[in-house]
Amino acid sequence: MLRDRNIVCLSSIDWDFLWQGHQQIMSALADHGNRVLFVESTGVRAPAPRDLPRLWKRVKTLWPVGGGDAPKGKGHRRHPENVRVYSPVVLPFPYSRAAQAVNRPLVRRAIRRHTADWSPARPIVWNFLPTPLSRSIARSLNPTLSIFHCVDHLSASSPAAARLSDTESACFAEADLVFATSQSLLDRATALNAHAHLVPSGVDFPRFERARLSDEPLPVDLAAIPRPVVGYLGGVHQWVDQPLLAALAARRPDWSLVLVGPLQADASALTRLPNVHALGTRAPDEVPRYLRGFDVAIIPYRLTEYTEHVYPAKLNEYLAMGLGVVATPLSEITRFNRFHGPIVRLGADAAGFESAVEAELSQADRDAVARRVAVAKENSWAARLELMSSLIDDRLARRTGPDSCAASQAN
Repeated sequence: MLRDRNIVCLSSIDWDFLWQGHQQIMSALADHGNRVLFVESTGVRAPAPRDLPRLWKRVKTLWPVGGGDAPKGKGHRRHPENVRVYSPVVLPFPYSRAAQAVNRPLVRRAIRRHTADWSPARPIVWNFLPTPLSRSIARSLNPTLSIFHCVDHLSASSPAAARLSDTESACFAEADLVFATSQSLLDRATALNAHAHLVPSGVDFPRFERARLSDEPLPVDLAAIPRPVVGYLGGVHQWVDQPLLAALAARRPDWSLVLVGPLQADASALTRLPNVHALGTRAPDEVPRYLRGFDVAIIPYRLTEYTEHVYPAKLNEYLAMGLGVVATPLSEITRFNRFHGPIVRLGADAAGFESAVEAELSQADRDAVARRVAVAKENSWAARLELMSSLIDDRLARRTGPDSCAASQAN
């Protein structure tokens, strides 16, 4: 495992957002003695009214705060041991050259201030955010190694983000090492970089295993909902096929559809249905307890250019709880089934989805549960981190060779 390194993580999400690979990877690296500065997202679009609470939270970080031996400074918070979280307050115009000219030195100086006690000074830069600002900051830090961790096809996520296409390509090409979470993303990366590797999202297997084997009561709000529970974990965002879920709820009023996560899109037509229960966001430590109350878990994503490149992080969390999983036929799900066998049932429309859920509800097979858990264990974050650490150590060793000066200048 990678140890005693200094890492600046340029994240595409905030630390307090839904727990994902960004936080999982950086927390695990910190637990192994690495020092991490987690730089929260500097944005991919101009803010909308719904962003005001988040912006206000950012502004409040301008007052000096600190804890323990953490250096005090603007926009800096101390989080788990060896992790520092910096919340940049920038001009919210990610494609404006004038805004970038202001934001770039502001963020760069802040990063250097918050890492001033690190030695050596040149960090590993682990970039999740392919924006012009993030790319520029990554290059300006003169990293000992630059990593681009591509978790989605961000330029396909919205008309505004389409402007990121060239920057995404540049991030692929310029990185010393690329991690891609799906085969489709890896294909894009390998066309531009020989040092690209497939590293899908994993699962914190011990945490989910403890919950699966626990005999503690279910959360009160979930326990009160009639069974069977067909459950979804994650944000109800624009990629969730709400018409499919509404049709499923209407077809099967005897099933309870439970949504555990924030409503990131208008879901009023769905949540007004009597057998749909939106429970809201739950803390990472609570999530396995809620999954234990599901009878079947679902991944009802729309099929789009964006989801063509998505490996759903929730998949291995579902399997770690021994749950039967039903999904729409996403490319990465079908690839997962080719690799592991037909472990996820697929449904392309309401009738197919209903049939697949019904088949899982009727399957009370301990061998099937054991197989799901075994597959999840194969896809644990521990295994993913060992792979990434090995690749990083190898590239660092190569960069200390005769070509290291040229490589440093290229970044």
